[in-house]
Amino acid sequence: IHNWHGDVRCGLPLDVGDSVEILEECGPWFRGTCPRRPRVVGLFPKSYIHIKDLNKVDPVVAECTQVLREWSEIWKKLFVERETYKFTTLRKVMLSLLESRRELLGLTLTQDQTLELQLKVISKIDWGNR
Repeated sequence: IHNWHGDVRCGLPLDVGDSVEILEECGPWFRGTCPRRPRVVGLFPKSYIHIKDLNKVDPVVAECTQVLREWSEIWKKLFVERETYKFTTLRKVMLSLLESRRELLGLTLTQDQTLELQLKVISKIDWGNR
């Protein structure tokens, strides 16, 4: 729901749209991990997150997440092989997909805006898979 800078001892910094895995509940805090920092376990306030029912995840968001994971491996390979143009282009598309994913997860869009954004995400995924 809100960015959290992790301003406490053992705090886990989070950005709006991040997913977290909750490991433990500690009063007004949760202890858990974030996929962006898979080896880091830390604290974050309960009031800063929204708990979602995993059975109700938007399929476009799920596809976007999977594609970003796959593309990150390709992106690393392009960096190692010094394919500068492809590396830069893929980086821009991945950052755009990440931002769109955050917006979709934020649940602040109207139905029309959500549908329009979903179509843009699908279009970018199709472009990248060519």
